[in-house]
Amino acid sequence: MDLWVPMPPAEPFRRFLRTLSDLREAAEEQAIILVEGDRDRSALRRLGVDTRSIHLVHQGLSLPEVVEKVIRLTPSRVILLTDWDGKGGRLAERLAALFQDGRLETDVSFRRRLALSVLGEVRCVEDLVPWAERASTEAGAPLDHWLSTGD
Repeated sequence: MDLWVPMPPAEPFRRFLRTLSDLREAAEEQAIILVEGDRDRSALRRLGVDTRSIHLVHQGLSLPEVVEKVIRLTPSRVILLTDWDGKGGRLAERLAALFQDGRLETDVSFRRRLALSVLGEVRCVEDLVPWAERASTEAGAPLDHWLSTGD
Protein backbone atom coordinates (compact mmCIF):
# COMPACT_ATOMS: atom_id res chain seq x y z
CA MET A 1 0.00 0.00 0.00
CA ASP A 2 1.46 3.35 -1.04
CA LEU A 3 1.21 6.11 1.50
CA TRP A 4 1.00 9.62 0.15
CA VAL A 5 3.66 11.88 1.64
CA PRO A 6 3.89 15.57 0.69
CA MET A 7 7.22 17.01 -0.39
CA PRO A 8 9.10 19.15 2.09
CA PRO A 9 7.97 22.74 1.57
CA ALA A 10 10.27 25.21 -0.14
CA GLU A 11 12.27 27.43 2.20
CA PRO A 12 10.08 30.57 1.84
CA PHE A 13 6.97 28.55 2.73
CA ARG A 14 8.82 26.87 5.60
CA ARG A 15 9.78 30.33 6.96
CA PHE A 16 6.16 31.45 6.53
CA LEU A 17 4.90 28.45 8.52
CA ARG A 18 7.44 29.06 11.31
CA THR A 19 6.47 32.73 11.50
CA LEU A 20 2.79 31.85 11.49
CA SER A 21 3.34 29.31 14.27
CA ASP A 22 5.14 31.97 16.33
CA LEU A 23 2.30 34.44 15.67
CA ARG A 24 -0.29 31.90 16.81
CA GLU A 25 1.77 31.25 19.94
CA ALA A 26 2.03 35.00 20.67
CA ALA A 27 -1.76 35.26 20.39
CA GLU A 28 -2.11 32.43 22.90
CA GLU A 29 0.25 34.33 25.22
CA GLN A 30 -2.14 37.31 25.33
CA ALA A 31 -0.50 39.48 22.68
CA ILE A 32 -2.73 41.85 20.74
CA ILE A 33 -2.27 41.80 16.97
CA LEU A 34 -3.21 45.08 15.29
CA VAL A 35 -4.29 44.81 11.66
CA GLU A 36 -5.79 47.40 9.36
CA GLY A 37 -9.23 45.93 8.61
CA ASP A 38 -11.76 43.11 8.69
CA ARG A 39 -10.33 41.26 5.68
CA ASP A 40 -6.94 41.14 7.41
CA ARG A 41 -8.57 39.68 10.53
CA SER A 42 -10.42 37.12 8.37
CA ALA A 43 -7.17 36.11 6.67
CA LEU A 44 -5.43 35.56 10.00
CA ARG A 45 -8.43 33.58 11.26
CA ARG A 46 -8.18 31.35 8.16
CA LEU A 47 -4.50 30.86 9.01
CA GLY A 48 -5.40 29.68 12.50
CA VAL A 49 -4.73 32.79 14.57
CA ASP A 50 -7.11 33.25 17.52
CA THR A 51 -9.36 36.16 16.51
CA ARG A 52 -9.79 37.25 20.13
CA SER A 53 -6.24 38.59 19.92
CA ILE A 54 -6.77 40.47 16.63
CA HIS A 55 -7.88 44.09 16.81
CA LEU A 56 -8.50 46.60 14.05
CA VAL A 57 -6.70 49.89 13.56
CA HIS A 58 -9.52 51.22 11.37
CA GLN A 59 -12.49 51.15 13.69
CA GLY A 60 -13.62 54.76 13.68
CA LEU A 61 -11.14 55.90 16.34
CA SER A 62 -8.12 58.15 16.04
CA LEU A 63 -4.76 56.39 16.27
CA PRO A 64 -4.12 57.74 19.80
CA GLU A 65 -7.55 56.40 20.82
CA VAL A 66 -6.72 52.99 19.31
CA VAL A 67 -3.45 52.94 21.27
CA GLU A 68 -5.21 53.84 24.54
CA LYS A 69 -7.85 51.18 23.93
CA VAL A 70 -5.19 48.52 23.36
CA ILE A 71 -3.22 49.57 26.44
CA ARG A 72 -6.38 49.30 28.57
CA LEU A 73 -6.68 45.64 27.50
CA THR A 74 -3.34 44.99 29.27
CA PRO A 75 -1.89 42.60 26.69
CA SER A 76 1.55 41.06 27.07
CA ARG A 77 2.62 43.04 23.98
CA VAL A 78 1.21 44.52 20.79
CA ILE A 79 2.14 43.14 17.39
CA LEU A 80 1.80 45.61 14.52
CA LEU A 81 0.83 43.71 11.39
CA THR A 82 -0.03 46.34 8.81
CA ASP A 83 0.15 45.93 5.04
CA TRP A 84 3.46 46.02 3.19
CA ASP A 85 2.60 49.00 1.01
CA GLY A 86 3.60 52.61 1.69
CA LYS A 87 0.43 53.38 3.63
CA GLY A 88 0.87 50.30 5.82
CA GLY A 89 4.51 51.14 6.47
CA ARG A 90 3.66 54.69 7.53
CA LEU A 91 0.84 53.39 9.72
CA ALA A 92 3.18 50.92 11.46
CA GLU A 93 5.72 53.70 12.08
CA ARG A 94 3.07 56.03 13.50
CA LEU A 95 1.62 53.34 15.76
CA ALA A 96 5.08 52.30 16.96
CA ALA A 97 5.81 55.94 17.83
CA LEU A 98 2.54 56.23 19.77
CA PHE A 99 3.28 53.07 21.74
CA GLN A 100 6.82 54.24 22.60
CA ASP A 101 5.92 55.54 26.04
CA GLY A 102 7.15 52.29 27.58
CA ARG A 103 3.80 51.03 28.82
CA LEU A 104 3.66 48.20 26.31
CA GLU A 105 6.16 46.23 24.25
CA THR A 106 5.64 46.91 20.56
CA ASP A 107 6.65 44.22 18.09
CA VAL A 108 7.08 44.79 14.34
CA SER A 109 9.18 41.66 13.80
CA PHE A 110 6.27 39.59 12.46
CA ARG A 111 5.63 42.19 9.80
CA ARG A 112 9.28 41.93 8.69
CA ARG A 113 9.43 38.14 8.94
CA LEU A 114 6.28 37.65 6.88
CA ALA A 115 7.50 40.10 4.24
CA LEU A 116 10.71 38.08 3.91
CA SER A 117 8.80 34.81 3.74
CA VAL A 118 6.52 35.82 0.90
CA LEU A 119 9.39 37.18 -1.20
CA GLY A 120 7.69 40.49 -1.94
CA GLU A 121 4.78 38.74 -3.65
CA VAL A 122 2.21 39.90 -1.08
CA ARG A 123 1.39 43.54 -0.41
CA CYS A 124 -1.42 43.16 2.13
CA VAL A 125 -2.24 40.88 5.04
CA GLU A 126 -5.44 39.66 3.40
CA ASP A 127 -3.38 38.25 0.50
CA LEU A 128 -1.40 35.92 2.77
CA VAL A 129 -4.06 33.22 2.38
CA PRO A 130 -3.95 32.94 -1.44
CA TRP A 131 -0.15 33.01 -1.30
CA ALA A 132 -0.09 30.26 1.36
CA GLU A 133 -2.62 28.16 -0.57
CA ARG A 134 -0.49 28.35 -3.71
CA ALA A 135 2.71 27.56 -1.79
CA SER A 136 1.05 24.63 -0.03
CA THR A 137 -0.18 23.22 -3.33
CA GLU A 138 3.35 23.47 -4.72
CA ALA A 139 4.53 21.54 -1.64
CA GLY A 140 1.99 18.82 -2.43
CA ALA A 141 -0.60 19.18 0.31
CA PRO A 142 -3.58 21.40 1.07
CA LEU A 143 -2.98 24.39 3.35
CA ASP A 144 -4.91 22.79 6.19
CA HIS A 145 -2.35 19.96 6.24
CA TRP A 146 0.50 22.39 6.83
CA LEU A 147 -1.49 24.45 9.36
CA SER A 148 -2.25 21.36 11.41
CA THR A 149 1.25 19.91 11.28
CA GLY A 150 3.20 23.18 11.44
CA ASP A 151 5.60 21.79 8.78
